[in-house]
Amino acid sequence: MLMQDREVCALLDGVDMHIESTQSAMVRAGIVKECADCAVNGEGTCCGVRTGYKYGSVLLLINLLLGRTLPPAPADTHLCHFLTKQGCALRARHIICVNFVCQRLRDILPHNSLCNVQDIAGGEIDTLFVLEECIKKKIGVAALIRAQKKWDEKT
Repeated sequence: MLMQDREVCALLDGVDMHIESTQSAMVRAGIVKECADCAVNGEGTCCGVRTGYKYGSVLLLINLLLGRTLPPAPADTHLCHFLTKQGCALRARHIICVNFVCQRLRDILPHNSLCNVQDIAGGEIDTLFVLEECIKKKIGVAALIRAQKKWDEKT
């Protein structure tokens, strides 16, 4: 039903475009390189086990609508459920995953580059919010609450 709704499809296209812009900006700014180095060299990762619990049913549904497959089990039980050996399995991510800037990034990268990325990421975050609200209206809040309770019981 959702994939046949023009408004939802337009918002999905918009979110996908904004995600691509954010990811390109992160590559250009050096964020992707620094985050990969941090994860590989054992300094830590922002993708801790608690991060996966931030994802609700609507955001996971959006990822399915964007063609993502959700991992049935985490690759590492100490890390986010959605972190795979190839990186994040999700296309549409929680705001903290998109917008967080750790101390390492603040120390290494120029302030104006970080601000530019956050400005671009704002488009992704705003469009994702509108899409989430649209989907909630389309499928009904009661159904979402039931689905969220079932998800919470599993995790």
